[in-house]
Amino acid sequence: MRTLFATLAVALGVGGCVPAVQEPLAVSCSDYVGKPISARIAAWGPPRTVYRISPTQVGYIFESRQTAYVGGEPYYTVNYLTGADKHHASARKVTTICSGVFVVNAPYDAMPVDERIVVNVVSAKG
Repeated sequence: MRTLFATLAVALGVGGCVPAVQEPLAVSCSDYVGKPISARIAAWGPPRTVYRISPTQVGYIFESRQTAYVGGEPYYTVNYLTGADKHHASARKVTTICSGVFVVNAPYDAMPVDERIVVNVVSAKG
């Protein structure tokens, strides 16, 4: 049991933009590299800040938090005197935090958002 908690503690410290427990409910921040920034905006909402990094690159600062409850699967115990009893495993809360700067190529300000492709993700903290 202690190794499980130690593993979770290391995963939280190194996790970046993925949840501490690998669940399919969240997408890693780096999965957006090569896609338009509009996909990120559609999935997680508007950025907190937008600023020009260089004449050809723009940075979008995002901070997203998603909470889900996992667990609660049913299991059964059998007592030959009273029959089968249905129980539920305990549910736990998993919070996914994805924060960082999404760097896109945008040589001019009038470039449409759906044409701005993410080239790098710099994670601030996770």
